[in-house]
Amino acid sequence: MALFRANPAAEIAKLRKKLAKAADPESPESLAMRHRIGILLVETGDWPAAEEHYTELADAQVRVAGDQHPGTLGAWLNLAMAKAALGQIEDAVHLMESTVDIYEAVSPDDPATMQAQLVLSEMYSVSGEYDEALDVLSRHLNACVDKFGEYHELTIAGARRKVSVLRTLGRYDEAGSLNSGLSRKPRDDYERDSARAVGLLIRAEGGEAKTVQYKVRELAEQYRTPEFIEVLAAVLLRAGEPAEAAELYRAVLSAQPAAQQWGPAAELARAYLESGQLDAAETLAGEIAAADGLPDGHPLKLGARATLARVARERGRDAEADRELAAVAAGLTEAFGPKHPDVVEVSGWLKKD
Repeated sequence: MALFRANPAAEIAKLRKKLAKAADPESPESLAMRHRIGILLVETGDWPAAEEHYTELADAQVRVAGDQHPGTLGAWLNLAMAKAALGQIEDAVHLMESTVDIYEAVSPDDPATMQAQLVLSEMYSVSGEYDEALDVLSRHLNACVDKFGEYHELTIAGARRKVSVLRTLGRYDEAGSLNSGLSRKPRDDYERDSARAVGLLIRAEGGEAKTVQYKVRELAEQYRTPEFIEVLAAVLLRAGEPAEAAELYRAVLSAQPAAQQWGPAAELARAYLESGQLDAAETLAGEIAAADGLPDGHPLKLGARATLARVARERGRDAEADRELAAVAAGLTEAFGPKHPDVVEVSGWLKKD
């Protein structure tokens, strides 16, 4: 027997038809339908329509229920996500900050508040504001531990997010220490081994890639999920196996084609370069460097520019490569400080190349 699959476009059309017939577009029933339409627009990635829809819906929510109502806050949250997806990063961050401020003032222990804090931390990362991301994650984790305990799913989600930010900042000891706690009382084997895989990745990022690659491969072959495959790809790239890493990153990206996975895409561009696929590296790194979804000066954009510079080096354009690598090193130093591993690496390419 065939299974019926959801058709978001058909559901949106049906809901809009019902709304057109509604006597009051701001009745509770109408607002519920409008929220459902917004969710479907977000799920389908129709960000221009989502931005327009949530702008109107948020205004309606304020008129009907005020600026502290959960429906209003939810509309603002999704509006910020739409703005971020359209490249309006500064506006998105400001809207998200003000929304989370209201969440925390009205219901600091509510799960919706904690979820909003996680989204804000993601938004800060998109804008390259990693210290701010750590601040909101610290508030999030303290609230989660106080209300739910150390091993609740919301607490774990926040801890995993904080591990990711610490890794980005090159604070591997702190990341490893926090991550080790995630495997002490796992809800299942997958959660335990996911924390183990991230722990091995942290060691690889700290210079032990060749040592840990075999254990990471065992875990990836056991679970075969995008999460484990991405960890294996990252470790193999650092262990000097860029061709296989590129294959794995392609698989990760193809598993979720609707998502803007800038991090894996940047790693794939580097894997292309280091495996000799210069055209593919140049094309993908160029797309990331020009992406509206990331602000100029974001470390991922700077990493893509470094890849483009190294492609230029391989093609004999040494002066161009030197200028660009120097600019990238300066940008990363401003973002992370002079001792960050990425700064040291890029500076090393500049010196030895």
